Amino acid sequence: MQTSITLAFGDGEYLFALPIKQIVALEGKAGLIDEVRHRVLNGGFGILDITETIRHAAIGGGKGMVNGVEFAVTELKANSLISTYVEGKPLAEVALTARAIIAALYVGYTPDDHPKKKAQPRKSRSRSTGASSSTTASPSG
Repeated sequence: MQTSITLAFGDGEYLFALPIKQIVALEGKAGLIDEVRHRVLNGGFGILDITETIRHAAIGGGKGMVNGVEFAVTELKANSLISTYVEGKPLAEVALTARAIIAALYVGYTPDDHPKKKAQPRKSRSRSTGASSSTTASPSG
């Protein structure tokens, strides 16, 4: 299980992570991390809870991919992401990104690396008599 998460965001896909250095920076802007978590997950959040969570997690993740090209996410790029894809957007929409980041930090995230297998139809071995095993089993002694 990991505390980072890759999400579709803005123009591509970005790795979001909040290592200690980024948590300290986030706390400097929005307050204690557990208070930020509570507001982001339960409601009552402020704009800095959302913008600074996304900004610092983008910096902490350090990489993104747009049109198949991977690149480093610097502080400058993170600021650009906020001004382009957060400012002026519906808060409910961008709050989902912040929620996913905070949830990964607190409870972890396991990426689904393996495609799901299609369920195979079950083959019937024998016909049922309709009796349950509890009525046909012998009593234990």
